[in-house]
Amino acid sequence: MIRTQHKSPQKRLASIAILGMGRTGQAVLDKAMAVDMAIVCFDDQKTTNLPPEFFLTPEDWPWPSLDALIISPGIPHGFPTPHPAVILANKHGVQVISEIEFALRIGRQERIIAITGTNGKSTTTALTEHILTQAGLSARIGGNIGTPLTGLPDRGKDSIIVLELSSYQLETTTSLRAEIRVILNITPDHLDRHGGWEGYVKAKKTILANATSDDILILGPGEVLDGFSTEKHESCKVIRLEKANPVEHPDNPALQGEHNQQNIAAARVICRQFGLTDYVIDKAIHSFEGLPHRLQPAGQFGQIRFINDSKATNGEAAAKALASFSQIHWCAGGLAKEDGLSACLPYLKNVSHGYFYGQCKEVFAKAVKGHINVSEHDTLEQALEAAVEEAGQHPGDKQVILLAPAAASFDQFASFEARGKSFCRLASQHIAKFQATDPASYKETGHV
Repeated sequence: MIRTQHKSPQKRLASIAILGMGRTGQAVLDKAMAVDMAIVCFDDQKTTNLPPEFFLTPEDWPWPSLDALIISPGIPHGFPTPHPAVILANKHGVQVISEIEFALRIGRQERIIAITGTNGKSTTTALTEHILTQAGLSARIGGNIGTPLTGLPDRGKDSIIVLELSSYQLETTTSLRAEIRVILNITPDHLDRHGGWEGYVKAKKTILANATSDDILILGPGEVLDGFSTEKHESCKVIRLEKANPVEHPDNPALQGEHNQQNIAAARVICRQFGLTDYVIDKAIHSFEGLPHRLQPAGQFGQIRFINDSKATNGEAAAKALASFSQIHWCAGGLAKEDGLSACLPYLKNVSHGYFYGQCKEVFAKAVKGHINVSEHDTLEQALEAAVEEAGQHPGDKQVILLAPAAASFDQFASFEARGKSFCRLASQHIAKFQATDPASYKETGHV
């Protein structure tokens, strides 16, 4: 395929402020120090060990000399309420940009594949990188998954970066260059951070900005993406996933469910652009081990399987998990998103019982009333214990104890990763109890 050299119209950065000293903020700091930029930093948690000359409150920043404010993706710059440092930046005419934008402005030579979507972007990103690497190409993942783009050493123009981009990152990225740009789907999520549906769609659409006639746009199904396709089809090459007709892929337990068909189709279309054959692609798909917290097997006893899908942080994602199994004991709860459980309703026929916990337990129970039996619990641990007790009444029946929360984790956990790890740990404990009471069944089935 043709390689496009995009040049950023933005000026080079010499003096910056960094807001948020987590993973991305630290990567920006390290790079800025390496290229001798003037730097000031701030973090609301005030847990950083930075020297005093770097760590200043925003009121004390040298605003007239700053070229940009690099903001961590978890910090709001517009909605629901902008951070005070952002208000000061707007007052002084200092642009607020993402870590991705910072990395692009300081210059990178690699070929970039950019992937976004409400659901499926992490799996598609990881699968694409896996296929390319297995085929002998130099490829790495970065951005919203893995290492921040700024933290990846530049390997030159023959290397590929598969970049996952969230709406939080995209809304402050204005100079994206990528020869392949992918939007898998757009459904309601993070609406509070974008001022509503239109703001969320606008943020996702930013991935298509600056695309040239040499770039390839890969768009999934849906009315919103139909509109994007119509708008861009004359200026760029547009490939629609529902028309890609992917070759049947090898069976892989890490890629269960209809939703993963789209992820596979997207990865296949991407990798074909680099000259890979379907034989090479299928062989790599077969060896893909999947990602933690995405339909991750967490253990098994007898015919009872534990599945960790903690990454299912909204109703659409949880619905895809429910569509992938039957005889489900469904653990869900946390901080509900705007879409609720409406997307899950068609798949409740696969659910034996719902175990709802956390802040939204009553809302979830009301949403499925009359469809399935439910019970309400204060914590995930209590919900899982109830699910195990119920499933354990019939250990010889094929059953799935599924964590697909359909909600954010922040009422009880620091992240979806922490929630998923807790589920896996608790699952292991319950399996150990099963083993102690019925070792014969354990030996027959084993532990995965």
